[in-house]
Parts: sequence; C-alpha cells; structure tokens
Amino acid sequence: MQTFFPLTKWLSCSARLLFSLFIGSGLGLAGCVSSQSSVGDNNNRSAFLNKLADDPASCKTFRDGYVRGFKRNVLAQAKASDADQVEAAQSLADVQAGLQGAGLTEADCSKPYCIIEPLQNGQLDSWCGYRIDADEGNDLYQWLDWDTVQAAVQR
Repeated sequence: MQTFFPLTKWLSCSARLLFSLFIGSGLGLAGCVSSQSSVGDNNNRSAFLNKLADDPASCKTFRDGYVRGFKRNVLAQAKASDADQVEAAQSLADVQAGLQGAGLTEADCSKPYCIIEPLQNGQLDSWCGYRIDADEGNDLYQWLDWDTVQAAVQR
C-alpha cells in the first residue's frame, strides 16, 4: 500500500475517491476532506441574517407587509377577483407609504424576491425569499425562503 500513497498526492479529489474505492481504504478521501477549508461555515448566511436583524423596525414592517400584500395579490389573481386585487394593491401602497413616512425608501431595506408560480388548472402559487451568495458547493447563490429567514431573525 505504501507504494500507491505518493501517487494519490498528485491526483484530483475525484480521482482519489475513485482510487480509494478500488483500493478499499479511506486514504484517498482524507485529502479531499482536508483540502476544503472554510466550506460550510455559513458566513454569508449569518452576515445576511445579522444585517436583517439590525435593520430599522420600519424595514421589518415593510418586508412583512410587502410579502403579505404580494401573496394576497397572487390569491386575488388566481380567483380573478378585481376587488381583492385592488385591496392587495392598497395594502402594498400602505406599507410603502409607511416606509416613506419613516424617511426610508425600498432601497434602504432588504426587500425579498417574490415569485409567482403558475400551476395546473389556472392556479397560482407564490413564494418569497432571498438570494444570497452561496456558502458552499459549486452554486453561486443560495436561496433562503421567507419562513426560514423570519424564524432566524426572530431569535
């Protein structure tokens, strides 16, 4: 086994994994695990949640109202109810006015992305959350859904 170890030092992690499967030892995996420093440390996620928690109360009120109004609007569109759409639009306008009354704009707050998803039979669904830089893996971004963020910020 000693004669194979120096060779594994020069192989990529995937080649080491394959090599370790053939040899039947965990030796090849050890290099892969130890070469990934600071992966999975959740620095971006933690920093983002801390920023949200430190936002002014008017931003928190705006975000809550924005998501609530967006979801109400989607439900109104799914029901094709003009009256409900007008009511949802008014609630969105009210939270925007409250934000302006506090001397802030939407750009001063971290507004979540909200997306409408068409379903079968003319139904609509919606979801909201934040897209931030990924903490780990090959993805550029990670998605933090609204409920998860709210639970984390409330702590």
